[in-house]
Amino acid sequence: MISVAGGVYAERCQYPAWNQIYGSGLRAAIAVSSVSNAVRLNAYVPREWMADVVSTLASFGVTGNLHASNHPMTFEYLHAFYRKAPPEPPPAPYPELSVQDEVVLRFGMMEGDARVTGDRVVYDPQSQNASFYSNGSTAGSLAMIVGGWELPGTAAAYAKRRSEGKPRSLMPDEATLLNAIIALRDLPQRPQIILVKDGLGGLIVFQGDQPVRIPSYAAESFFRIGSGDVTAVAFAHAWGELHRDPVEAAHYAARCTAHFVEGPRLPLPSAAEVSSRKPSTARRGEIRIVGLGDFEQQALVLMTSDWLSYLGGTVKHETFGLDDLGSSVHEGVDLLLVGSRCTELELESAARAGLQPTVVFWPSSRANSSRQYFPDAMAARDYATALYHVMRSPER
Repeated sequence: MISVAGGVYAERCQYPAWNQIYGSGLRAAIAVSSVSNAVRLNAYVPREWMADVVSTLASFGVTGNLHASNHPMTFEYLHAFYRKAPPEPPPAPYPELSVQDEVVLRFGMMEGDARVTGDRVVYDPQSQNASFYSNGSTAGSLAMIVGGWELPGTAAAYAKRRSEGKPRSLMPDEATLLNAIIALRDLPQRPQIILVKDGLGGLIVFQGDQPVRIPSYAAESFFRIGSGDVTAVAFAHAWGELHRDPVEAAHYAARCTAHFVEGPRLPLPSAAEVSSRKPSTARRGEIRIVGLGDFEQQALVLMTSDWLSYLGGTVKHETFGLDDLGSSVHEGVDLLLVGSRCTELELESAARAGLQPTVVFWPSSRANSSRQYFPDAMAARDYATALYHVMRSPER
């Protein structure tokens, strides 16, 4: 039996088109329903969504401990890496949820909080300042799973980096990361296991003296919204319910994440179903970007440079159009950004000029036809997928 405590929210994304009711709690409960004997979701649910949520849970065999709220919230995304301003929380928090089970996955929520008691507990605070124990929660063994900059103590380092004009990055530098981990371990009540997500499906597991790096696993496409929820619940199942070693459980979680982002695909696969999935290789070396199109596409080149820096890449050169390429075209191009109104004739001209990119992003229904001109390139209509393939490649 596993109990999940987490939010139920609407999610809307423009590119790719996505309009669903999920949130961390509902997504995790549905995900783990395929591999767990019994699942209970503890959540606040807006009254107008209650019937739909109850029906959804019943179809997956999930029990609901649902508390009606009057404050539906929607998370809006431009694309899978760009979330707009978060919705406003209720003016006052709802009464605290009380959750007790052998295995518990607790997410941070906007309406209120969950006070949990469990033998094995996984905690994803989804914010930097949330403390597991401050509301009276207890755990026999606690695993905390966070993004790099969600670790307590990294906010000041992040602000300093921004003030110095350095590109923002999803992961803090190694010294800042280690200091944050040490600070967590020095707390009177500390997590026994800390997992840090790298944003592309990989993890760093801190348990003993030496951190263990878990690679991201190769995926054909990359639907990022909710991927962290899947990582957390897959780890909670493998470590909490099956009592797998934390490193083995983290490998399973990373494989499940790769399975999910290719869809998005729910529920979770079994360990056997994803055992053959290959790791991906992290980007090494500097990145070259070429934009082909109008003014809007040139603006996208600059924005893409920022996003790749955020994901840990180093952009060496940005080129706006073929006229700016010169002799550097033969040095190799990692990403070609093609304007949505570009014609195949323009792609043909780029190929004749010697341009052979690794990844082509073309938000057009004709995107697959780019392979005619760039046969060795990965073609993507989805922006997040294009960035993923620039930063990760399948292991050979």
